[in-house]
Amino acid sequence: MALQRVAALAEVPEGGNKAFDACGKSVLLCRTAAGVFAVENMCSHALAHLEGGKVKGPHIFCPLHGVRFDMRTGEPNGTLTRKPITVFPVSVEGDDVLVELPDA
Repeated sequence: MALQRVAALAEVPEGGNKAFDACGKSVLLCRTAAGVFAVENMCSHALAHLEGGKVKGPHIFCPLHGVRFDMRTGEPNGTLTRKPITVFPVSVEGDDVLVELPDA
């Protein structure tokens, strides 16, 4: 895994999310009062993009069917899927959002 700069913190809306292309992956950055999180921009239930889904605390809700995922672990909550989403370690250094991504 390699640490990559994915975006400037100012590019990620407070209380929201935005997808960025990094190392050939669509990485969704989410910014909440609980922190900044990075997940693969793909719901494990219907293979829809998670971008635009509601974020609350450490959770994101799929905009298609409302499946809730814990962005700390990737674990789903509910009955639509038991398959977790991929989460990536993230850190903020100054105004840079750095994400640990698999080596290309």
